[in-house]
Amino acid sequence: MAEPLLVVALGGNALSPPGGAQTYAIERASIAAAARGLAALAAQRWRLLVVHGNGPQVGRLLRHDADTADLDIAVAQTQGELGYLLADAIGRATGQPAVAVVTRVTVDAADPAFAQPTKPIGPVLATPPARVPAVAVGGGWRRVVASPQPLAVVEHDAVATLLARHHVVAGGGGGVALGAAGPLAAVIDKDRVAARLAIALDAQGLVFATDVAGVEDDHGTPHARVWPRLTVAEAHALLARGTLGAGSMGPKVESAADYAEATGRAARIVHCDAIAQALDPEAPGTAVVP
Repeated sequence: MAEPLLVVALGGNALSPPGGAQTYAIERASIAAAARGLAALAAQRWRLLVVHGNGPQVGRLLRHDADTADLDIAVAQTQGELGYLLADAIGRATGQPAVAVVTRVTVDAADPAFAQPTKPIGPVLATPPARVPAVAVGGGWRRVVASPQPLAVVEHDAVATLLARHHVVAGGGGGVALGAAGPLAAVIDKDRVAARLAIALDAQGLVFATDVAGVEDDHGTPHARVWPRLTVAEAHALLARGTLGAGSMGPKVESAADYAEATGRAARIVHCDAIAQALDPEAPGTAVVP
């Protein structure tokens, strides 16, 4: 490709904000706003690979079909929904071709995560569900599934080929989890998949866009402050303290450190409203550096 490659991981809440009505109109508006920020990056002569979350969208589907045995179909459906909307919005905002790829990601069926599922999915239930793992949350229960480590993206070669002429949306929701025997009822963290793709494709940049201003020390307390810069060693020390959310900021810091260590380049963690300024070293956010 003529332009350097930038991988951007968009949180699912950036595409359908939590706490409100999950209407398609809200989703379209949120995606259009994200696309304007992405277009500002493309205007700086970056080729974009966008990896997105899908938690709210999968949750909406699970209200109507609660069988987690078909979780792979829910992940694929939301990849189609959000991939279409993102590709269309990015194409319109940039004036350049954009395409979405329904993505599968291989995992190890013996991954320890399957013995201790921790990833909440679906709506809050009034009573514990029968015969499936669940966790207590405020006012009810949520089902949990495993979140195994990604091994490889099945469509890697197709994504690499498409990037020669298109901005690409791929790895949505972390991709459909595939074991050797077929799909698995699991959720792969999309930040880990974004880092895997960024490393495998030798991306010159990696950005995680989320709903906070960066990596916060003492998050949720009056003493909270954003780290403007973390070395890989500092990131690992922060992860070891166990104060970063296992399903939120933790994987972002871990993935950013993996990318920085593997490539010698910085990764950035920024607020989703600041995507356009994501690569400005003076802008708010956290840089994870080698």
